[in-house]
Amino acid sequence: MKTMFLLATIALAGTVGLGQTSSPAIDQVEEDWQLVIASPDPVDVGPQITTCMSPVSDGSTPFFALDMNYRDYPSYYSGGLEAAVISNSNGSVQDYSTQGDEVLGTANETITWTQRMSLSGGTATYIVVNGQSTTWGSFGQDDGLGPVRFTTSVTSLASYSPDTSVAKSGVGWQSNRVSRMTLVRVRYYSGGQLVSTDTTSRSVNLSIASN
Repeated sequence: MKTMFLLATIALAGTVGLGQTSSPAIDQVEEDWQLVIASPDPVDVGPQITTCMSPVSDGSTPFFALDMNYRDYPSYYSGGLEAAVISNSNGSVQDYSTQGDEVLGTANETITWTQRMSLSGGTATYIVVNGQSTTWGSFGQDDGLGPVRFTTSVTSLASYSPDTSVAKSGVGWQSNRVSRMTLVRVRYYSGGQLVSTDTTSRSVNLSIASN
């Protein structure tokens, strides 16, 4: 069984940000995701999915990871969800939160959620909201999956890139059991006010995942 935080030790690098450099400064980004499970394998706990989200696109800070259908810290557990802060320098876990232990087992299940990253007072925070699934029901901050955080000198999300999120997300185990994994839209905020919405649909390349 292959279990790990997908790409936890690989630097988030090489993708240019979207140029959110002009006023107002962007301090919060929301990503809407959709995942379609074709034929899960409850016996071998597949598939196992991870999304990644970072304040920067050059790998200079830790990043956030959301593991689905497994939890990898402080040791491996089947099923459930885990949000974590991962160091880019050595892959260590700096903060984490978990919810549930149910294993994916429903064919053609569609899972949707929003992951929100924000900056305030030298702290980067990540939460999951509005999660909906057959396996876990409602999931996210209001259902027990608490926020994870790290301190940072980054003062805006000008270097955030949705393309980095998509490139570093994927299915680390049994990717053939996933029909689609898509970043549906991205919203940018400043001081709590919506600044812009990117409705470009970005699909994760499932063929590069490790099985």
